[in-house]
Amino acid sequence: MTNPRRFILSLILLILASYQNLAAQFINLQIRIEPEITAKVEQNLNFGELVIGSGEKYIGLGDLNMGVFSIRALYTQSIYLSMETTDALVHTNPFIADQIPIDLSIAYNNRGNNNANRSMQLTEDLIYLPVYDNPEILKPTQVWQELYLYVFGTIEVGDVATGEYFSELTLVIQYD
Repeated sequence: MTNPRRFILSLILLILASYQNLAAQFINLQIRIEPEITAKVEQNLNFGELVIGSGEKYIGLGDLNMGVFSIRALYTQSIYLSMETTDALVHTNPFIADQIPIDLSIAYNNRGNNNANRSMQLTEDLIYLPVYDNPEILKPTQVWQELYLYVFGTIEVGDVATGEYFSELTLVIQYD
C-alpha cells in the first residue's frame, strides 16, 4: 500500500510543481520608435511647358502648381529652416549654356493644416520657428503635428534653346 500512496503523493507533488510553472506570467513587450522629424514632398513646384521668349511666368502663393512640403514632428519641437536654391534653371544637356532666371520664395503654415491662405512668408535666410503654433487650440489632440511649406516664385523665359531646364531647391531643416 505504501507504493500506491507514494505514487499518488508523487503525482500530486508533480501536478503542483507543474501548476506553478503554468501560473507564470509572460510579458510580450514591443516598442516602436518613430523618428523625431520627417519631411515629405507633397507637390512639386511646376512651371509647366513654356514657349521660348514667353517672358515672365509667375506661380503665386496658393496657386495649384506651387510646391508643397510637409514636416512632421512632435508638436513641442522647434526647427531652424533655411532654403538653398540657384539663381537660374539650367538645361539638362550640359553642353547648352542657356539659363532661365528664377526667383523663389517660401511661406510656412504651422497651425496644423495644409492651407496656404493662413501661411506666413519667410523674409530671412534662416528662421527658427515652432512646428506647431495654433493659439486657437491650447492643447492639440495629436502629439505629432505637421508644418507645411509652400514654394512659389517667378521665372523669366527669354530666347533660350528648347529642351528641359531644371534647378535644385534644398530645404535645410535642423531641430533640437
